[in-house]
Parts: sequence; C-alpha cells; structure tokens
Amino acid sequence: MVNTIARLRGLRHDRVALQHRTPTGRITRGLAAIQTREASSKEQVGRARQPSPRLPDVLVVPGWQARNGPHLNRLVARDRAACDRLRTVHAAGGQVIGLFTGVALLAEAGLLDDSPAVIPWPFVPAVLRHAPSLQIVTGASHAQHQRVWTVDSPLLATDVALMVLQAGGLQALAESARAVLLHSPQRQGLVRAVAQDARSRVGLGSLERARRWLEDHLHEPYSLSDTARAAATSERSLLRHFGQTFGQTPLQMLHELRVTRARMLLETTYLSTEAIAERCGWRDPVMLREVFRRATGMTPAAYRERFRLRSSRREWGKDLA
Repeated sequence: MVNTIARLRGLRHDRVALQHRTPTGRITRGLAAIQTREASSKEQVGRARQPSPRLPDVLVVPGWQARNGPHLNRLVARDRAACDRLRTVHAAGGQVIGLFTGVALLAEAGLLDDSPAVIPWPFVPAVLRHAPSLQIVTGASHAQHQRVWTVDSPLLATDVALMVLQAGGLQALAESARAVLLHSPQRQGLVRAVAQDARSRVGLGSLERARRWLEDHLHEPYSLSDTARAAATSERSLLRHFGQTFGQTPLQMLHELRVTRARMLLETTYLSTEAIAERCGWRDPVMLREVFRRATGMTPAAYRERFRLRSSRREWGKDLA
C-alpha cells in the first residue's frame, strides 16, 4: 500500500521491498534476493563488479500465536536460529521491530539487555526470562531505543511501520501514507461534506447539531445566528456550552474543518487554490493562505508538493499508455 501511495505521488520506483523468511533463513515470499546496485567501477579488464547481497534496512519479527508463557519459551527455543540475523541486521545499522510476542525473540538475541522496552502484559515473565535486565516501559504502546522497536500489540503494526519509514528518511511518504492508512476522526467527520447525499436523520443534541451544521456548511460564509438556529438554541447559550464542551468557539472549529478539507483537496485534486478557497468557504485565496499557514506552518503550495497523493498533471495517464 505504501508503494501504491508513492506511485500516486508520482514516484517512479517502489520505496519498500518485502521479503519473508523462516527463522532458518529460507525465503518464502517476496524478493528472491535483496541486492545492492551494481557498482559503477570496473574490475580488471572491463569486467563489472558483481552486486553483493544487502542486508535489509528493517527486520520485523511478527511473533507467534503463543498460548501462554511456557509455550512462548518453547517457540523462542525452536526459532533461536534467527537471533544471529537479528544481531547482524542491527549491527549493520538496520531497524529491528518486535511485534507482540516477537519481543521475546529480540530479548533472546540480546537486543533488549539493559534497554527500555514494551512487553505485552500476558507474557511479561516469559520475556524477562530471556532478558532479565530489560527496563520495562509502562503506559506506552511501543518503545524505540537505538533502532530496536518493541510493540505490545500486532494491531499497531501499521502505525509503527510508518514511524520506521519516517525514521528512515521517508518522512513525506510516511506522513502521506498515515493520512490514508490510519483512522482520522476529523477527516472521517467530513465524509458528509465529500458525499452530500449522506445525511443523518437521527435526533441530536444541540451541540452535535451545531457541529454537524458546521461540517455540512463549511463552504458557506460563517453565521453564528444560523448555527444557533440549527442547534435550536440562542447564540449566547451556544457560545457558552460550545466552549465548555469543545474548548473552542464555533468559528474556530469551522476554521479547523476548513483546513482539514483544504488538506484533502490539496492532497488528492488538481484544483487551484482559488477553487479550493471557494469550496472551503473562504472568500479569496489570501484568506486560505493566511489561515492555512497559521494552522499548518506551510503555504498551500508547499503542502501540496510535500503531501500530494497523485502524480503531477503532466505525468497523469502515462502509466495507462
């Protein structure tokens, strides 16, 4: 999926190559071999140097479906042969990730000695058996120390994978992928603004009616009286209760919604800033740029270039030729 997003952004080559190996090193899926680029220099009489095998930049231990601590210990003992590769990849500067019970293999490899790490709570005694000096991190879902990542749930694999991409120098791609792959309540809240036929008929409280009014009418000029009328309350009451509940005024929330909508349009369309300003309810592009810069620290043009999820217009359709 990350490679698909990279292509949408106009990048011509995959940024991620996957290879699945058994603990003994046998390749079962993905690349038959990961190799470096062929060296540009020549050896002896015009003979090119052969590409040498390359270690992965990231190695993930997905873990096992262990029934309990003793069962996990037996699985670690069975697959101990993988520890050498873990140590080799890490020593070469690679990132190593342990997901859920996979943390135990990182402990067995010695990568967690005297280091902070997250341990899945059902297997704390089992993991400590392999790394007694491990420093347990509490109150966090993951931890990273010297390129070793420990994660307490397999459900966080996507989140951590994007963090690793970002740490590996692919920050713009990681942030674009995060916008698509991870749940965003604010963006999902604007689905009705994207698809106007999705209208809720459920009775709502005054504040919820006001919030949804703002979402559905973000492209229109702001009116406190219209918002209060939609919420079936007075303007004064709306301002007081809205601030107590959401910590901001209706206008401040509207600006946030408009900025989120503008981000989506900048990422996925070729619309001009003038058209985006109009669709988001700003009277002119100057207001768009002013509010957008204040919210994101970037101009709309700079944001589009960094986070676009489609190729440039001149590249569009070339892959269909």
